[in-house]
Formats: sequence, C-alpha cells, structure tokens
Amino acid sequence: MLDHLEQALPALRDHRVEGGRGIDWAFVEAELGTALPSDFVELAEAYPPFSIDDFLSLHLPEPGEERYFTGGISETLEILADLRDSDMSHGHVPHPEPGGLIPWGDSSEGDTFYWRTTGGHPDTWTILISGHNDDWCEYRGNLTSYLTGLLTGTVAPDGLPPDFPGASPTVEFD
Repeated sequence: MLDHLEQALPALRDHRVEGGRGIDWAFVEAELGTALPSDFVELAEAYPPFSIDDFLSLHLPEPGEERYFTGGISETLEILADLRDSDMSHGHVPHPEPGGLIPWGDSSEGDTFYWRTTGGHPDTWTILISGHNDDWCEYRGNLTSYLTGLLTGTVAPDGLPPDFPGASPTVEFD
C-alpha cells in the first residue's frame, strides 16, 4: 500500500524509515481502547507526521510521545461529543460509542478526517470527512487508498476544496 502512496507522492520516499520508527502501539491501543487500522500503523511506522499541499495534516504518533497523540485524539473526541450533545453532529458519535469516530487528520480550513468504527475489525473501518461547511462525506476504503486516490484523482475530493490536491502535490514534514 505504501508503494502506491509513494508513487502518487514521490517526496515521501526520501523520508521513509526502514525498519519502523518504534511507536509504542500497545500504549496507543490501551489509551484508545482499540487497535488502529493496519495501513495506518504501517504509514505511521514509515514516516514522521506530514501534511499534503500545506492543507491535509495526518495525525501520526511520534516514538516516545504517544501520549500526545492519544491526548490529541481525546480532545477532538470531546469536541465531537459537544457537537453531538448540541445535536450538531448529524448523528455521528465519538469513540468508544458503537460506530464512534476516531480522528486521523485535519485540514488548514477546519475539516476533520475520521475513521468510522463500524464493522468490527479496524481494517474494515471507513473514512468519514467532516467538512468545515458542515458537510459529511464517506469513503468506503482504507486511509492509504483514500490518500492515494485523492492524489491520483481517482477519489473525488468530496467536501474539500475542488483544487485539492494540486497538480504537483507537495509534502511537508512537521
């Protein structure tokens, strides 16, 4: 899967960490109460946090700083819970509620990218985009196929600016 993403965004290749970055996934899973999709684990082990076209930022844990990663997820889930409690989440609920959402990224324009935790195993979760204009769009596939599809034009940027990504997408590392 990462090979396809690297073909769509070649600048990633220079930052790939062979052998993994050594993230404490047991800690992450214990804090979140669930495993995360295997393609995300592979992505996070291969690259430091990055953004695409200075727009879409991926939330990737840093080795030794996993508590900040899980803390950020908790903060986003609290915001979603507040939206739900105000009847403004279009029926979407935060994890660990059944079918709850777990954030994996955000945009410079206020969009939030989630996994919808339905279907049991994390590798069956779908992608849900909460657009800053209060539109919600779903992609039925995993994170790396979503990103690859956005970059190659085979996935429509539903809920995102129509010019994202650009013709020659860039990658920036935190």
